[in-house]
Amino acid sequence: MTTTRRGMWFVVALNGVAGLIVIVRGHGLENAMTAIGIVVFAIGFSYVYSRFMMQIIEKNLEHAALIEELSSIRHELAAAHHEAGMLAERHRLAGEIHDTLAQGFTSIVTLVQAAEAGLDPAAIEVRRHLDMALATARDNLAEARALVGALSPARLEDSSLGDALYRVAEAIGAETGIRARAEIAGAVRPLPTAAEVVLLRVCQEALANVRKHAAAHQVDVRLCYRDDAVQLEVADDGTGFDAETVNGGYGLRGMRDRVAAAAGTVQVRSAVGGGTTVLVELPA
Repeated sequence: MTTTRRGMWFVVALNGVAGLIVIVRGHGLENAMTAIGIVVFAIGFSYVYSRFMMQIIEKNLEHAALIEELSSIRHELAAAHHEAGMLAERHRLAGEIHDTLAQGFTSIVTLVQAAEAGLDPAAIEVRRHLDMALATARDNLAEARALVGALSPARLEDSSLGDALYRVAEAIGAETGIRARAEIAGAVRPLPTAAEVVLLRVCQEALANVRKHAAAHQVDVRLCYRDDAVQLEVADDGTGFDAETVNGGYGLRGMRDRVAAAAGTVQVRSAVGGGTTVLVELPA
């Protein structure tokens, strides 16, 4: 609007000077009136034309803003649709694992225990092999149940993210005997459901890695709410690994992909004999 006013003042001044020159030179009253008429017409036309062009520019800016907003909404809907598809696929896989692998390993454990119960006490070698088969079946049953737990939907509807983290930390402590602690810091506030699911899944995956690989005595889970971000840290005092030579396997790659899809970052700090720390940050 300021630019338009300056332009109009320039047009008025330019036409006023031209009309004044005609009048001063004294070419007669008729010429003077003609010059004044031309000046008034030029100024009026310039004003009407400038207003018309400004309205066109404003309309174009409104259309551009609307197009940008529609494009943003389309991307958000596409991301939501993709996330819904991923969740549906994970739920399907969880059901299949539960109905096939987990049930199969449960049956194997039951059959091996029944075979041991009817075994001759003198068959020491056979009993040893059955004990090995039973231990293997139980280990794989635990892995299948862990997969189901990681793939099934997060139970956040009736509780907060902090409560869910307390539960998973308590569960790993009960299962393994590891001292597991959970801590919430900062001003607690609700997060988008997708962000809460990502944080819970990352915590579950990190604790699963602690159970399988770390040989740790203690693990700490810390959720920190900041003004512009939320951080999740899972730290253990286990054996650790060389982060430069070990890529962390599928679990860590899946963790990175999940966090990247939520526009977050993952840091894994570890050293042989120095424990491991997984730090995740999502924008708030």
